[in-house]
Amino acid sequence: MHLLRLDRLSAGAVRQLSSSFEDLPPTDHKDGQYRLRRYSVIELMIEPKAIKELPVNTFTQTDEYNNFQGNIERQFENIDKDTLNSEGMKELIYSFRMMNNLPPATLIDIHQMRVVTLPDGSAEVSPEGVHQDGYDFISMIGIARHNIQGGHLLVYLNKDDENFISLPLENGHMVTLKDDELWHNASPIVVVDKGERGYMDAFILTTKINKRKN
Repeated sequence: MHLLRLDRLSAGAVRQLSSSFEDLPPTDHKDGQYRLRRYSVIELMIEPKAIKELPVNTFTQTDEYNNFQGNIERQFENIDKDTLNSEGMKELIYSFRMMNNLPPATLIDIHQMRVVTLPDGSAEVSPEGVHQDGYDFISMIGIARHNIQGGHLLVYLNKDDENFISLPLENGHMVTLKDDELWHNASPIVVVDKGERGYMDAFILTTKINKRKN
């Protein structure tokens, strides 16, 4: 069993998925003006690359795991169906499934997120700070970085330790963590050219092995 693994999506998958970030909507949530997001939940089918989208558009974490927006039901638009059923997304989900040996009927939460710089030229990628998310596995997949520095994934053995990894999520980088054994955070993004906004695009996949469709 791996605690941490670094993989890479194909360049074709990254290109196919990148355009779908251009219409991510803001929300009224505390981070909704700079962490633009769509959200879907899928069920893994028997055929390795087959998935089924489930009818859900709200997401909640307890304050045990999220001290920023814990115990708040947040509503998001679902990921566009063309994106969810694209070959690029199939590659992403299949990689996540195979590396974690996920059986059929496992549920996977998929967050599609663009973090954009605010007027002061920066933005918090992880306003929760050092945290776990309450899952067995979590994967962060970089799709694009534009006009920014920072935004490094930080990984810790324990909450109060120094991070032992600081890694920018470059295009196609896929970092998968054993979420119940490691902790993670991310450094803020800071704009490079102050004449335009910067942004970072990523997908975040999470799952619990025992969270399966009955």
